[in-house]
Amino acid sequence: MENIVIFGKGGIGKSTIAANLSATYALQHNKVLHVGCDPKHDSTVGLVDGGLIETFMEKHSRIFGVRDHKPLQASDLLVKGRLNIDCAEAGGPEPGVGCAGRGISLMLEAFQDLGILKDGRYDIGLFDVLGDVVCGGFAAPLRQGFAEKVVIVVSEELMALYAANNIAKSVRTYASNGVYLAGLVANLKDGKPDRKRLQRFAAILGTRILAFVPRDPAVRQAEFARGKTVVERSPKSPFAKSIKSLAATIRKVKRKDCPLPTPMDDRKFYGSW
Repeated sequence: MENIVIFGKGGIGKSTIAANLSATYALQHNKVLHVGCDPKHDSTVGLVDGGLIETFMEKHSRIFGVRDHKPLQASDLLVKGRLNIDCAEAGGPEPGVGCAGRGISLMLEAFQDLGILKDGRYDIGLFDVLGDVVCGGFAAPLRQGFAEKVVIVVSEELMALYAANNIAKSVRTYASNGVYLAGLVANLKDGKPDRKRLQRFAAILGTRILAFVPRDPAVRQAEFARGKTVVERSPKSPFAKSIKSLAATIRKVKRKDCPLPTPMDDRKFYGSW
């Protein structure tokens, strides 16, 4: 089983990219587990018919709220999506109440207890994680050793690069757990992006740009239509072609070719532009 973790700043498009990667791998006849690690719990919306699924935190509260509850089963945590993709969402507390990262930690502990990530059950586990890894909960896939290949989604925006720099720090911190930075995915926002700046940033981090994902109206159309990912709905679109290429590139990346990242401290980061 290969575990791929997609990190990125909130709103950068990582969930769209993650869901389309999962759909691509499933269309290639892989057994796929897709896990949303974000209190917003919308990573699987494009993979499961019927909208938002019940989150792990909601199920946990419901099951353990019953006096004579049965032990948790794998079937309690997973929802079967289209293309035979098993889906889960961590969820989190109500806004303003509790730690948003706690749901991720609890869910991954349950995965471990139930053997959901044992070799042979899936070919690919794809984790879509909010990029605010200042909180230990959001770093749980790295800290608890579930992560393997880390892919960071960025854009041309300064705060997206700042988040990526921080994520690279966490990858470096938990490298002893087998974590490595496979590379960056540039989800382009501008019509004429400065690709050289992004390539320079990747070089500073000691990594590479895995793909430049183009702006494409097919993404917005799929989001509003719901029910299908872009690679299903518009397989010939520029975005879908880019994702299919990215899926192949990620699989080819090997740990031996990925040096320890070299993120900047904050002063150097802000002095680099």
